[in-house]
Amino acid sequence: MTVAQYQSNLFKRCKEIYDFLSDCQQQAIHAQHAKLANLTIPISPINPLLVLQQLEKSYPIHFYYSTTKYTLLGLGVTIAQQATGSKRFERMQQFIDVWKRRILSSNQAHSIIKPYFLCGFTFFDQTSADSFFSAAQVFVPQLQIIQRNSQTAISLNYLIDDAVNITRIVDDINQQLQAVETATQKVFDSPPPLLNDTAPNPKVIRDVGNFKQMVNSVLPTLRSSNLSKVVLANALDVLSANSFNIPASLRALSIAYRDCRIFSLSNGQGPVFIGASPERLLSITTSTHGKQLTTDALAGSAPRGSTVNEDYQIAQQLLNNPKERYEHQVVVKFIIEQLLQLGLAPEFADTPKVLRLTNIQHLHTPIQTNLPDNLKPLELLSALHPTPAVAGFPRPTASQLIKATESFDRSLYASPIGWIDTHGNSEFIVGIRSALIDGRQARLFAGAGIVAQSNPQSELAEIKLKLQALLGALV
Repeated sequence: MTVAQYQSNLFKRCKEIYDFLSDCQQQAIHAQHAKLANLTIPISPINPLLVLQQLEKSYPIHFYYSTTKYTLLGLGVTIAQQATGSKRFERMQQFIDVWKRRILSSNQAHSIIKPYFLCGFTFFDQTSADSFFSAAQVFVPQLQIIQRNSQTAISLNYLIDDAVNITRIVDDINQQLQAVETATQKVFDSPPPLLNDTAPNPKVIRDVGNFKQMVNSVLPTLRSSNLSKVVLANALDVLSANSFNIPASLRALSIAYRDCRIFSLSNGQGPVFIGASPERLLSITTSTHGKQLTTDALAGSAPRGSTVNEDYQIAQQLLNNPKERYEHQVVVKFIIEQLLQLGLAPEFADTPKVLRLTNIQHLHTPIQTNLPDNLKPLELLSALHPTPAVAGFPRPTASQLIKATESFDRSLYASPIGWIDTHGNSEFIVGIRSALIDGRQARLFAGAGIVAQSNPQSELAEIKLKLQALLGALV
């Protein structure tokens, strides 16, 4: 049994847990503000997607983020904050800074994993009236599962003030661990599809954007102004015979796109935003040597070849394509300039590499720099989002053209989604190769960088390639 051996030890020491929570309550009373109590319990390896499948109805709000190195799952909400407007990143960072100082962790685990702050931001700092997500949202989950280096730990987070009933919280700990244990004994409701599966895909019911027409409409502006590039997105509405299975779709994406970061964020009212992003906006890692930032310049695309030789030839053509190289260099230059303005010293290669994914390849330049302690994740995020890879350049002009051209709300598409921990580590991806799912309906998003030399038919082909990759993995 997955949790039983730990559960037995844990609940033999119920008084110890009760005493810890009581101490948290006394500290909250003394400080005259609530505290965030965190208990971390190491458990045997489990499949976080299996837990999500079994518990998503009990915890309507969830956050899922998975890479080749680790998986993070957050269920429910203990504390949360939302914001809108130009100061949204600043306000969310202030919220995180306040609550980081109010966390009290138990000594139930040898390696304490404190709560993660789980974050989602929409593309624009103002949202439409019918938007499913706030312009900025940060929350600490009730139940958090971290899986890294073959080790798994559960963190349970509780808001403690002078009014809470400690006995009920101890009972709730038992119930939550029982729920996780039960979940791990189940099996997936449906297997992940193969990309060449003969089962019918969801039915496409509407091409929302009319992408080729949009490209044609912006080319005169690109050829007659100082606008170097604009990134236009297209949206595809699809309908399935049954409700989409979020955990199974995430599992299928993780199998089909192993090199991407698989993510999912729900709003608690039905809609869920999922995807497989190849683009890391920022990664902050801390060590004894200090903090280091890594970000990706990812722009310029081509399909994969059907043979090794053809694949190589396409990659070489991509590397030598003036239009694609120019588009990529615009992104590199922007990121470098933003980091320099923050007083940083970025390091990067002069020539991009080719990042090969399952059905597409991109020009890719990783950029790294050391970070001072006073520079915070959301301050960096504010400077970098949106990059020319998803907006264009100059950024203000491109953003205005996007608003004037696209007929749909981007919402979380091409936006920062990620996490911040209490040790200074953080990671955010750009929410591309993504879909907004609500029951049987889904809206798929994909974008392409448009420059003066762009060919509308070629850009449409790139969009179709990206959309088809996502469509084939939805269950």
